[in-house]
Amino acid sequence: MTPYERVVRRINGLTVDKIPNLNIVMMFAAKEIGVSYSEYATDYRKLVEGNILCAEKYGIDCVCAVSDPMREAAAFGADVIFPPDGVPTCKDHLLSGKPDLNRLIDFNVFTSPRTLDRIMAIELFHLKAGDKYPIIGWVEGVLAESCDLRGINNLMLDLAMDEDYLPELFEIVFRKACEFSKAQIDAGAHIVGIGNAAASLIGPMLYEKYALEYDKRLIAYIKSLGAKTKLHICGNITPLLPLIKTLGADILDIDSMVDFSLAVEIFRNTCTSVNGNLEPVGAFLYGNPISIYELTRRLVNKCDANSIISAGCEIPRDTPLDNMLSMNKALNLFD
Repeated sequence: MTPYERVVRRINGLTVDKIPNLNIVMMFAAKEIGVSYSEYATDYRKLVEGNILCAEKYGIDCVCAVSDPMREAAAFGADVIFPPDGVPTCKDHLLSGKPDLNRLIDFNVFTSPRTLDRIMAIELFHLKAGDKYPIIGWVEGVLAESCDLRGINNLMLDLAMDEDYLPELFEIVFRKACEFSKAQIDAGAHIVGIGNAAASLIGPMLYEKYALEYDKRLIAYIKSLGAKTKLHICGNITPLLPLIKTLGADILDIDSMVDFSLAVEIFRNTCTSVNGNLEPVGAFLYGNPISIYELTRRLVNKCDANSIISAGCEIPRDTPLDNMLSMNKALNLFD
């Protein structure tokens, strides 16, 4: 069974030989191939090399084009800086101060360097591994991208104050998320990840008012193009789970502070596969092969027919290699 077959069958609740391993590797992958993170995040060839190497070496059942949340922000015109061994970040938020939406560039995803780089990564994944691995593209969710452009503190305050400019901003971001998603699907992505970590910072009332409809529309659009969706929200989203249940995402990543059994129960008999949720630092970075094997097996025993297992978020850069191997071994169902 190939990783592609395994993931598709598991999402559909069918028998598999191993619960899919959907660990996200970014800094870990850069370290594995011996490049700086700035090089990994700006050269699609390095991102592809690192993902394929980690998939083959550690049993990860996908390859993924995610590296940082600043690709769309850079395309919109933000001044993004690239620390040699840190995550790209905005030097100054594009919409800081009085939000002027005229500052947003109406960019073309095929000519903006950072969005084009991700599209090219998808194309190279498709060429090198498309028959074996599910290829995961990535876009920022509307709320998360708005935070990247405005600054998270400013946007949280604007949500509380119900500022008039918000609907126009969200629509602009939504349209570009759709364009970027389609370009990646056309390039060969089987799944599009939607990163919306900012949603974990607001409660159900604000999520329903400002973010729910955009997540639902984006997921529906991606699925209408024939791809599957993977909603990734870091943090404790327990209060949001009943609302997220209505979105129809194919995969929902849940972080380590969410109760796995509760999430599985909430999404039982839905189209959504719950994916999680080993603690990235406690289990992977500071654990050992025995402890991470036991923790993984506990999650295996809590799984529904379509549940998937991974770290709750990105694998830490300095995770011991034996821990990665031990976690993957624990996912085998017929050992």
